[in-house]
Amino acid sequence: MRKKIGWRYAVGAAVAATVTIFVIAVFFSLCVTDKADISLADTADERFDWSYELLDDGKIKPYEPVFEDGVFTVKIPDGVKAVRITRTMTEDIPGAELEWNSYDYGVEVFLDGELLHSDFHNARRGEGGFLGLTQNDWDEYSREHGSELQRVRMSLPVDYKGKELSVVTYFPNDAEFPAPEYPSIGNVDSPVASVVVFAVKYNVIMTVYAFMAFLMAGMFILDMCNSTLNGKMLLLCLYFLLMFLYNACSTYACYFSILSDIVDLSLLSRLYMTPLYFYLALTLKKWWKWPLCGSIAALTAYECINKIIELRSGNASDADKIGPQVFVLLLAVVVAFGVECFKRNCGTRQDRIRLTRYGVIAVVVTVIYLIDRILAWGSLGAYLTDGIWSPLEVGNYETVVSFITDIISYMTVIVVVTEVIRRTVRTNRTVEVLRERGRQAMESYERLLAKEDATNVLHHEMRHHMTALSAILNDGDIQRATKYVDAVAGDLEQLPAGRYSRNVLVNIIAGSYLDRAKAQQIKVEHSLNVPSELNIADEDLSVFLSNMLQNALEACERMNRDDERYIKADMQMRGKFLFISCVNSTRDDETEQKKPQSGHGYGLVAMRRIADKYNSVLVVNREAGRFSVMSDLCLKK
Repeated sequence: MRKKIGWRYAVGAAVAATVTIFVIAVFFSLCVTDKADISLADTADERFDWSYELLDDGKIKPYEPVFEDGVFTVKIPDGVKAVRITRTMTEDIPGAELEWNSYDYGVEVFLDGELLHSDFHNARRGEGGFLGLTQNDWDEYSREHGSELQRVRMSLPVDYKGKELSVVTYFPNDAEFPAPEYPSIGNVDSPVASVVVFAVKYNVIMTVYAFMAFLMAGMFILDMCNSTLNGKMLLLCLYFLLMFLYNACSTYACYFSILSDIVDLSLLSRLYMTPLYFYLALTLKKWWKWPLCGSIAALTAYECINKIIELRSGNASDADKIGPQVFVLLLAVVVAFGVECFKRNCGTRQDRIRLTRYGVIAVVVTVIYLIDRILAWGSLGAYLTDGIWSPLEVGNYETVVSFITDIISYMTVIVVVTEVIRRTVRTNRTVEVLRERGRQAMESYERLLAKEDATNVLHHEMRHHMTALSAILNDGDIQRATKYVDAVAGDLEQLPAGRYSRNVLVNIIAGSYLDRAKAQQIKVEHSLNVPSELNIADEDLSVFLSNMLQNALEACERMNRDDERYIKADMQMRGKFLFISCVNSTRDDETEQKKPQSGHGYGLVAMRRIADKYNSVLVVNREAGRFSVMSDLCLKK
């Protein structure tokens, strides 16, 4: 049987892994496009066989550029008025188009000497094909293009492959960093492809965070309806809402919508993780949670105020930088939470397995995230050097903080969904167990009630038995009298050992458990002074008393017989309130509260449900060698 169950688990795990790998593969395929523009810029790592010519003091000079690592373009010597770059087109792209940015520099494009584009319409062309630009030409250029950055896109003829492409860049007199304008080549699908592909990833992530926000809000409302106010659930709800907003502001759609005018992304980047930091800090049990909460609040306020001041002062270059203090605080919260979780969840084998499972999931999530970064940056080395290390060198911790927060965010979604599933399964299991225990309690109640009826019959018939026995003895038939006594004694065994309460239901339930306790030499004290009629459903009273006394009896049975074992039960009416309490001895190692497992430990859950039903609470007190429960049930008069 164990082998069959093992094979089932193996097959289930294999199916789950296959589906997961398939979904991830499709997702990555959707997030990678082969229709992006190819940048033709010469760099230290990649060359496109451009030849360079400079226009310097009216003379055309060949130029051999020098490239440096990390520099994406070549700097032209001072005094140069124009630069021409020429190459033979080797790309073969259907419907090819050239694209470049136009800001302060003027551009002309030639294909095999034929002019395809020019930013200057009235300028005179001199020797060598360069324009002799005057101040009037530059003034006309400024009036036509304005001061905004423009993206220029032009079509190439169908037979462009193998032809010579020339791009001439002209510099105004006040050009600070003259450099050639390198075009990129693509087609009509290229600009749309990047928008659509990036939208797939962000839309999926946005949908997940929106769903999680609704889920947390629903669970908070559900807990509130069950008289349990969980403020930390609201923190998770706020966190997922901010993550949803953050990812929405990171999309191309935000750039073209009014959302970009309403929300500042750099300010939001200082806020969106704060609710999760607070949640993690408040989850801690040690004293350090309060200093962490204070640090989170103070640092968040500092970052936001500092960001607003920088924006208002126009210091846009520093406005988007996240300093090392955010990184240090993030590590402090994560390390503190991780250390405490490790210590807290290493007590039992099941906890260690769950902790190991989450560790494996964290590694898998990190690997998937790095694969996504590799696809975006071209290689892991490029991401680590240019994406992580280079910003750190200039004091910008935003990329490394983004890396850690992304991993934490994805793990938070996985952990929360897992815990919600576990909570749902546990709740369903608890409901089933409570329903079964309630059914068993009612069956016991019916059996005890039948026993009580039989006892009442015996009490009623006892006078007749005495009369008959007296008559037999008067006849002198001792043998017959002995047989009659033995027969009646068998029926008398059904009589309870004592009378516990005037209330029939309380009497038979108390008699069922307290008689068993007395038979095991457990000291019993009781004061069940309640009227014969109580305005409470029989099934509710039966479930409450049965679970209370059963737990007390089982706790005493687990003790050594040499120990002091006792049960003290008390019931009385106080106005419209029914006061119920039970105190019993217990082993010292059972004073810690344990979660219900394998059908045990549900007695308190059942009693708490009855207490909630009658607008009361169940007070549970655990001490060394002593356990007590009490409640005041509000009954209608």
